[in-house]
Amino acid sequence: MAFLSCCSIDTWAAAAGLGALKSGIAFNFSGTTEVLGVMTRQSMPAEGLLSVDWGGLFQLGGPSQSGGDAICWLLSLLGQEESENALVGIAVDALLAHPRHPQALLFLPYLQGERTPYWDPALRGAFIGLHRGHRATDLAYAVLEGVAYLNRVVLERAETALGQAVTEIRFGGGGATNVAWRQIKADVCERPVVVGASAQPGALGAALVAWTGLGRFDSLEQAQDELVKVVARYEPDPARTEVHRRMFDLYRRSEAGLADISRDLVALSARA
Repeated sequence: MAFLSCCSIDTWAAAAGLGALKSGIAFNFSGTTEVLGVMTRQSMPAEGLLSVDWGGLFQLGGPSQSGGDAICWLLSLLGQEESENALVGIAVDALLAHPRHPQALLFLPYLQGERTPYWDPALRGAFIGLHRGHRATDLAYAVLEGVAYLNRVVLERAETALGQAVTEIRFGGGGATNVAWRQIKADVCERPVVVGASAQPGALGAALVAWTGLGRFDSLEQAQDELVKVVARYEPDPARTEVHRRMFDLYRRSEAGLADISRDLVALSARA
């Protein structure tokens, strides 16, 4: 007997492997770039977000152009050759081990333009607030936080469209192996961040779909409940959350103020 099971794209499989194919849950899959989506029972319009039918559930969100690639770029900027993911993680942890400068530093992660939610190839990145006392550690934290601030932009638009907050964010992919980034995302987005036990949620999700298609489970939700195991949960820290609220406001003001300058720089280089 033949059967066909289709996950459509790798993101769908990863969302299943994270246990995120449930209404009211968000997922953040972090690799070279990132995807953040909120699952809902109804298709909802939201500015700059994609509403994609995943068969009874809709993903409201979409892919970014930033993520782990921004970290690799920073490491190369600091003179470290690009290497395997495990070595990148070790290098980032080494940077984060040092004390931070007391003056805040912002990073706009638009190194290659941006997809969700701006869909503008002419956006450009920036470090804002550089001080003579800033070091590599401050740049590293700013990059991790800048990507998380973009996550919050997408999450806020999705939650506004839905009229309610998500209960948690399921975080997976290479970026989710970094413990500091897990807590940063929880603090910035003000939602619990949950990490699954599987190091390969995409492969696990594909298996869940296949087993459901074979009749081992009555539904994908049942398959997720039984086979997706949680290894860690990170609650927002109230003290850090308050700081990030103020930083997020500065982030939004910065990206609004620099968007036209980015486009003018791109136009100028094209004429040159």
